[in-house]
Amino acid sequence: MTSRQLGLQRLNLFIENGLANYSSKRNYDFGPINRTNISTLSPFIRKRILHETEVIKQCLNKYPYQKIEKFIQEVFWRVYWKGWLEGRPVVWKNYKKSLKKINESDLGIKNEKYIQAINGKTGIECFDEWVNDLKKDGYLHNHSRMWFASIWIHTLELQWELGADFFLKHLLDGDPASNTLSWRWVAGIHTKGKMYLADENNIKKFTLDRFKPQNKLNQFPKIPEFEFFEFNNKNYNNEIPINKDDVILLSINNLSYLDENLQIIKSNKVCLINETNSFSELQKKFNQESINDYLIFLKSKSVDCNVFENYKDFIDFYKKTNLKKIFSFYPSIGYELDHLVNEAKQNNLQIIFIYDSLDKLCWKFCSAGFFKFKSMIPKIINELITNFHY
Repeated sequence: MTSRQLGLQRLNLFIENGLANYSSKRNYDFGPINRTNISTLSPFIRKRILHETEVIKQCLNKYPYQKIEKFIQEVFWRVYWKGWLEGRPVVWKNYKKSLKKINESDLGIKNEKYIQAINGKTGIECFDEWVNDLKKDGYLHNHSRMWFASIWIHTLELQWELGADFFLKHLLDGDPASNTLSWRWVAGIHTKGKMYLADENNIKKFTLDRFKPQNKLNQFPKIPEFEFFEFNNKNYNNEIPINKDDVILLSINNLSYLDENLQIIKSNKVCLINETNSFSELQKKFNQESINDYLIFLKSKSVDCNVFENYKDFIDFYKKTNLKKIFSFYPSIGYELDHLVNEAKQNNLQIIFIYDSLDKLCWKFCSAGFFKFKSMIPKIINELITNFHY
C-alpha cells in the first residue's frame, strides 16, 4: 500500500467511524493502541500527500459544516500557524539562534536534566511514557503534546527551544510553524498573558486513569516576558509565467496529488532533490517511501522527474543545460526552505516560488489570533468548494 493509499484509507475510516463524534471525544488520549477518536492524518497532511482541501471536501460530503465544525477548524490550524509565521519570519530566525546558543551552553544537550528527559528517565510516569511513544511511533496525541510541553517547560524547567527541537526530530508530522509556535504558546511567550499549564486531574480524566500524576507538576510557573512581532503580508510573484525551458523543483513538503499541481508540472522539466531534513529513522523511512510513491505516481501521469541525491548534483546538472528559470513549490518557513535559499545564494541562483492556492487564500487572514481567523473559515471554504452553504 502506498503512502497515498494509506492516507486515503485512514481518511475514509475516520469519516465513517470517528468524524461524527470527534468534537466530544477528541481530547481523550486512549493510548497508542486506540486512536479511533482522532484522524491520525497529520503526517499525510503535513506533506500534502493528502491536501487539506480534499480532506475538507470529503468530510463535508458526509456531514454538514455545523456538525463537524471542530474537526474542520483543526484541519485549518496548521494552515493558520504557517500563515502566522510567514508574516513574522524573524520568530523562526530567533528560535534557531536561541537554540544554537542554548546548545553551546551548560543548559543545552549536555545538561543532565535534558538527558534524563529525552530518555524518559524523569520519574514522571506519563511524561516518560510519552517520550517512549514518540520515539517508537513518531506520533503523540495533541492533548498529550500540550501536557508534555507544559511539563518540559514549567515542571522540569527546561528551555522550550530544546523541547521544540526534540519534537521536530521525532514527529512524523513535525511542522516548523505549528511545532515552534505551539511550544511558544505553552511557554507563555506567544499570546500575551496566556500560557498552558498541565493539570494533574486533567491528565487523569482525559487518559481514563492510565496516568495519575500526584503532586508531580509545578502549578506556579514563572511568568515570561512577551515580545510583539509585526505581521507583514507576503508577495506571491503571481505575474511570473512558467515556460517550457524552465525547471520546476519539487518539495518533500508538497507532494500534492491534486490536479492543480499536476497541471503545473506536466509540461516542464521536473527535478527532485532527494536530500531531506530527516532526523529519526522513522522520519527517514516515511519520507523516502513518500518520495518513492510520488515518483511512481508522476510516472503514471507521464511526468518524467530527474532525481538528484543532493543540491550539488542538481546545480551541476542545471549549469550544464540550457534551462532558464528555476521554480520551486514553496516549502514554507523551516529547515527545508533555509537549505534551499542558502544553496541558491551560494551558487548565485534565483528561485521563484510556486505557492499553494489554499495558502495564498488563507495566509492574509493570519495576522491575529486563531479566534479571528476561524471566523473566516466558512468564507474560505466557500471559495474552495462550489455550492458550499454555511
